[in-house]
Amino acid sequence: MQQAILSGLQYKVNDNPPWITTILLGFQHYLMLLSSNLATPGLMASIICAVNIPETMHVRSILLGNMIFACGLCTLVQTVFGVRLPIVQCPAFAFIVPMLALVKIERWSCPASSSETSGNATSNFTQPPNSVDYTERMSLLTGSIMVAAVLEMLIGVTGLVSVLLKFIGPLTVAPTIMLMGLSVAETGFELSGKHWGISLGTIVLIILFSEIIPIFKFRNPFDKKSDNKIEFVLHKLFSVILSTCIMWFLCYILTVTGAFPEKGNYGYEGRTDLRLDVIQEVAWVRFPYPGNIGTPKFNSAFFVAMIAGVITSVIESIGDYFTCARLAGALPPPPHAMNRGIFMEGVGCIISAAVGTGFGVTSCSQNIGVISLTKVGSRRVVIVAGITMVVFGCFGKFSALVVSMPDPIIGASFLVLFGVLTAVGASNLQYVDLNSSRNLVVFGISLFLGLSFPNWVMKNEALIRTGYTDLDQVLQALLANNMFMGCFSALVLDNVIPGTDIERGIVIWREVPSDTDDDSEDINMVNMNLSMKTYDLPFGMNLIRNFRWGKHVPIFPTFDGFDSVRCPCKGSPLHLEDFEVVMKNDNNGGVENGTTKV
Repeated sequence: MQQAILSGLQYKVNDNPPWITTILLGFQHYLMLLSSNLATPGLMASIICAVNIPETMHVRSILLGNMIFACGLCTLVQTVFGVRLPIVQCPAFAFIVPMLALVKIERWSCPASSSETSGNATSNFTQPPNSVDYTERMSLLTGSIMVAAVLEMLIGVTGLVSVLLKFIGPLTVAPTIMLMGLSVAETGFELSGKHWGISLGTIVLIILFSEIIPIFKFRNPFDKKSDNKIEFVLHKLFSVILSTCIMWFLCYILTVTGAFPEKGNYGYEGRTDLRLDVIQEVAWVRFPYPGNIGTPKFNSAFFVAMIAGVITSVIESIGDYFTCARLAGALPPPPHAMNRGIFMEGVGCIISAAVGTGFGVTSCSQNIGVISLTKVGSRRVVIVAGITMVVFGCFGKFSALVVSMPDPIIGASFLVLFGVLTAVGASNLQYVDLNSSRNLVVFGISLFLGLSFPNWVMKNEALIRTGYTDLDQVLQALLANNMFMGCFSALVLDNVIPGTDIERGIVIWREVPSDTDDDSEDINMVNMNLSMKTYDLPFGMNLIRNFRWGKHVPIFPTFDGFDSVRCPCKGSPLHLEDFEVVMKNDNNGGVENGTTKV
């Protein structure tokens, strides 16, 4: 299975495509991140009570610019200093989903509009419904995320990831990621329901471009001597962008011809001129400096919601690291790389919160899918993608233009992309023995609890009374979180109910792929150690290897792990410098002969 995934890979993680190709592929990653997160600024605007109010219409464009800038900066940090795999960092819905659940609780809910009467004064956390103070809630979110991100950094720097790996498997990852997509379905339907004709048209186009229209092959007109054919795959690579732009243009035509109904009637939200004032108000260039929306403040309820997001994000990222390494032609990440990846993800969450996004960041599953589609796993490509995001995140007019897209189109892309994300979570079950009743019990109960129990908590929050207000907020935030309930129940059941590692899918999930058909154990061991250089830091490795205490620091590249594999000849951990390797490569890139001396 692993070898099949590696076949046809054009560029592996350490390969460097030509610069023109690199720039185009990097821009593609940027477009994928943008298209898969078009609805994110709208979600955050609803959480901080900055929707349906004229004074806050520009907030969504500001949030989009902050989001793109933060994701680019965090991608650079993660790719260069973190796990060192070609992983794009994107908004962590593990942070957003708990907040969506929290704002459904009466104390934290937002007013329906600025024209509400004062009878609902308790619906806003401290403000009467006629006032608009989204900066206060953003400040609370920012401070709470920063404190919660420290926990994620501690999980990485202390090596707890290595310990968690002993308990986390596909049966834990699958329901967690699935609930991430399923739990936000209501928001997608609310946006799509503003005009189902436009929404369904967008969904049909996305499916048409991505799945139905085949890849076109034609002869290269500039190289008539060669029989090689060029594959036209743009419609598959940019299916979401193409579909949304086509429907956006259609909505523009319907707007200028007066086809949409008057304000207050169904379908009015499909117009393209509802937010033109936002484009006019936003500056051409805007740098997302720390604290640009508010000074960080701390709130216990928000903090607990973010803790649930941190735990879920860590589990999700562990699964993404294994998947990305497999698709990029790298060995599964060693403990030090995953520890460092989670540590840098915590740093990224602090950066993201500081520049005013309202959420943390995590590994982007959609961009990992781009690697699978394009067969390009080069690290350089993702670094260029990160630089592209930082640059475009500073152009306010561009962000405002994207935000002006009609809600039904955004809702349609939202439904498709999170439907696919749900399927990505379910795909982890391919490693599990689904004929085992034990696995069916673990998966079924954890998924059902994650879907049903949070709904009961939100309808019966008055029953959760311990006598301590802060503790009540903590319990409500945790128990109303779909992902936390699914993840926690799956983690407990999978480790309590007896079952073998093969039955649980852990063996195949962590399988090490082989780049050579040579059966020699020595040669394979040498190749493995050479490939592990993928996870070394880009500079200073000679100095780091001189620090003997570094093997005890979980984020150091020389970290042995808590259960190190020992070299039988020395009784010490196996390192690359223990080998003297003489290898000669044949024309096909294979090993013709080689000697290994230990």
